[in-house]
Amino acid sequence: MCKCIYTKTEVGLNMGVTNTTNPPSPKNDRHNPRGIYKGTREEWLEEAMHIMSEWCNTVLYQPRLNRKGQVVKGSKSIAHDYSYKGRPPASFKMLPKTVKVSCSLLAEGMKCGNSLAHVQYKAFTGSGYHEIRMGAHVGGRKTKENSVRVADILLHEMVHTMFPEHGHKAGFEYTCRALGLVGKMTATYAGPALKERIEKHVVKVLGRYPHKRVNLVPRGQRKKGSRLIKCECESCGCVIRLTRKWIAQAPAKGIACPICHLIGMEVSY
Repeated sequence: MCKCIYTKTEVGLNMGVTNTTNPPSPKNDRHNPRGIYKGTREEWLEEAMHIMSEWCNTVLYQPRLNRKGQVVKGSKSIAHDYSYKGRPPASFKMLPKTVKVSCSLLAEGMKCGNSLAHVQYKAFTGSGYHEIRMGAHVGGRKTKENSVRVADILLHEMVHTMFPEHGHKAGFEYTCRALGLVGKMTATYAGPALKERIEKHVVKVLGRYPHKRVNLVPRGQRKKGSRLIKCECESCGCVIRLTRKWIAQAPAKGIACPICHLIGMEVSY
């Protein structure tokens, strides 16, 4: 399982994004370019994954670039440079049919932590699929910028499925930088060119990610509601609080005020 940590810091340089032609996304009733996607969260993530998988597979066969954007000496392509016996170049391709996506609480549960998404590799899921989970505390419903952020987090996890044995280094790092993901490899975010590309080919095609951020309250910090019910005297304004047990045992005429003794205090359930 890979656990990626993200931060809100957005400092870095875009190492370049390829200008390949993007395949048109098939139109359906769920697409809503001017508003919120009309399908489920999982359907949005799956469609976004299919669109961006072509980007991953294109840069896979381009030479490796260093941090200055220069071709690494002797590099044929990312796929060829990291291929070995039993792992041919074609095996690094991003295949959407081998990945399942969902939106849920992450391993930290209500503690949430700094993780925005997780990927669990198919070697450990037992289902033959990689499982990508987008955190429920990551929302994209409000603005297009938020939806772009969801897509670039998804793209980071997609690259992990291509290089499950590389962690955040080697082929994973070179592919992320070629796509336009910048920053620390454990906390990448989209550079300017990639943001524009995601907005144009993902968000403006599908619509905004149909999920509002869930604000999780850590255990031990949740407010406990009172079990006492407010009873107020209409005459003198005296307020007392009683449990349902004592309210149920009050006379039929009502509860007597302990100050002015007027019977019939107003009970607010």
